[in-house]
Amino acid sequence: MSYFITIQKLADDVGVDTSYIRTMIRNKDLTVYKKDGYKRIYIDLEEFNSTIKPIHAVEEKINLDDYLV
Repeated sequence: MSYFITIQKLADDVGVDTSYIRTMIRNKDLTVYKKDGYKRIYIDLEEFNSTIKPIHAVEEKINLDDYLV
């Protein structure tokens, strides 16, 4: 069962900026859904969660200088 959520609500719940989600949409990483007659767009929460993957294995040490924090 799909659970649809707005970009703003997803950004608040997950803790990322809305520009990050918009970039994922522009890069075709996420599919956008819209209900007829309404201006809001929705994201499938399961699809978003499936696109987030760990960077490295847990055993490896992560150098945070290589990433934007």
